[in-house]
Amino acid sequence: MPELPEVETIKNVLVKIVNGHKINKIDVYRKGTIEGDANEFIKGLTGETFLSMSRIGKYLIFHLTNDKVIVSHLRMEGKYYEFDESENDSKYAKVVFHLDNGKKLCYDDSRCFGILKLSNEKEYQNLEMISKLGPEPFLVKDVTPIMKQVSKVKKPIKTTLLDQTIITGLGNIYVDETLYASHIHPLTPASLITKKEWEEIIKNSVEILNIAIQMGGSTIKSYHPGKDIDGNFQTRIKIYGKEGESCPTCGHTYRFIKVGGRGTTFCPICQRKKGAPHNIGLTGKIASGKSTVLDIYKNLGAATLSSDEIVKDLYQKEEVASLIEKTLKIMFSTKVVNKDELRNHLLINPKDKRKLEKIIHPLVEKEIVRFLSEEKNPIRVVEVPLLFESKMDHYFDSIVVIDVDEKTQLERLNQRNQKTALYLKEINKTNKIDENKNKATYLIYNNGTLSDLEKVVKKSLNEVTDLIK
Repeated sequence: MPELPEVETIKNVLVKIVNGHKINKIDVYRKGTIEGDANEFIKGLTGETFLSMSRIGKYLIFHLTNDKVIVSHLRMEGKYYEFDESENDSKYAKVVFHLDNGKKLCYDDSRCFGILKLSNEKEYQNLEMISKLGPEPFLVKDVTPIMKQVSKVKKPIKTTLLDQTIITGLGNIYVDETLYASHIHPLTPASLITKKEWEEIIKNSVEILNIAIQMGGSTIKSYHPGKDIDGNFQTRIKIYGKEGESCPTCGHTYRFIKVGGRGTTFCPICQRKKGAPHNIGLTGKIASGKSTVLDIYKNLGAATLSSDEIVKDLYQKEEVASLIEKTLKIMFSTKVVNKDELRNHLLINPKDKRKLEKIIHPLVEKEIVRFLSEEKNPIRVVEVPLLFESKMDHYFDSIVVIDVDEKTQLERLNQRNQKTALYLKEINKTNKIDENKNKATYLIYNNGTLSDLEKVVKKSLNEVTDLIK
């Protein structure tokens, strides 16, 4: 969706196209694009002349003779194109203004979400769509009224900033950029944002929006400000849409989550979530000591859940065993899953590991979601050996990765049951921890003593405890 800088850019382009020109004729090809009566829209504007343009948030305001006003919101894919009368209309033209200079202005909208509304100078600012808007960041001189407005809001700060009744003009791109610049996690409840942090949000949003306006906004994916126009702010974007890239400040890999259904990128180190609950995802290499770390967290007072225990319980269910038998074309000697028989099958048929995961991962995920939604303890730690492969990392505010050197890992594997050692060594070859561990909030090396491990785990828990206070 075009945001404030893009709309400002469009306004600056359009004012040069329409100012001083009379509307000779209007074609409305989709009446639903006009908010109100389409015939009244045509009748009320035909013969009027464009005088100037302004912008309120993401709304374009056309000012015409006889105090007529057109309020336009582009929504997802709305665009304006100028053509000669002899040219065809744009592909998705919904409304066409024929001007007195031999040109026509096409309002083009492939998604049909945008609207145009006829109003007048006395009434347009009182229209509900306009009057309910909060102030633009440029106009906020004191953050106290905003703080009072959101003092009881438990919604994430990102969702709050996208709410145009709180602050208008910030969309997905510029909220991600602003929160990164302000070192604020997008899921932090708005009510926990301090006055100093709100001041940082306003300061950074103004700075980012001004730069974006100077650079003509952003051209992202299918959005362009207009015919043959590209915004250049995307060359200055620090974090939006850059999942998997490295933070220039701390070097960690950006993570991607959904906040209120909107794709959101953040840095796991520079942007730490405040407030309870705090969900920790625990993963690591085979034989790295994940179970030991989970026990340490439990002994320190955190609520814990082991995916291995979930799988163990699932394997005792006849319906799960039957599904695995059917999918992997294997026959267990009992009505439940025989782990030894399953391991031997996977050693011979390694490609079936992926088939097994497609059965087990959704069932494990369901239990994890239930645990996180029902658990009352403010700190919850869930061990998920295949956290990244299963794409469950988005459930967690922090990620703890347990790493171990190869020598220690092999020693621990060899000390295990010989029946499982060979299987685990094969699984270890496909482990993706190394390529994902830079996403970790805490990377813990478990090559030393248990006492050393306990100290590091306790330190991480203390930091999380400070965040939820």
